[in-house]
This record gives sequence, C-alpha cells and structure tokens, in this order.
Amino acid sequence: MFENIDLVALEEEGFIGAIACNTNGSIIDATSDKLEVFGSILGYITQVADMIGEPFGMDSIEEVHFESANVKAACLPQEDEAIGILCNSRANVDQILSELIN
Repeated sequence: MFENIDLVALEEEGFIGAIACNTNGSIIDATSDKLEVFGSILGYITQVADMIGEPFGMDSIEEVHFESANVKAACLPQEDEAIGILCNSRANVDQILSELIN
C-alpha cells in the first residue's frame, strides 16, 4: 500500500509515518515498525468515530484529525480498514494525505 510513496520527500514536508489496519487493529501495512502503538488504537478510533456520527444521523465519519503541540494525526476509516498518518505539528496534513492517497 505504501511501497510506491516517496518517504524522503514526505518527511521533508513533516510526515512521520503512515499505517493501515483492519477493524480489529491488526496492521496491514506501515511505513515503519515504530508505529505499533498508533496501529493498536487506529481500529478503536474508527469504532469511536462511527459511534459519534450515528446519533447525529451520519452514516460514518470520513476523517478524524487530532492535534497536539508536537504531532498531528489523521485517521481515515475505510470499509474494512483504516488508514492513519502522523505528522509533525507544522505539516500540511491535507497535502500529505493527497500525496499518499493519490
């Protein structure tokens, strides 16, 4: 899934890593083995996003963004899996996501 991306170019933009997991949190693919903790919560984030959206009439949440002082994370729930990326706090997450997905 991530084998055709230019990691060096993305890292210059603030990219830390990306991971794809199935709904129970098992890692499908990752750009680094240092992302295990992120992978273990990615499936849970997908479930929580759906629980938040359901009471408000949303079929599902398409994207979840988290920001801290040092790191930004974006989680994209898919049908049977979820994709998550980590970036530094100054990165343009939308631009990095478009380069990863396209």
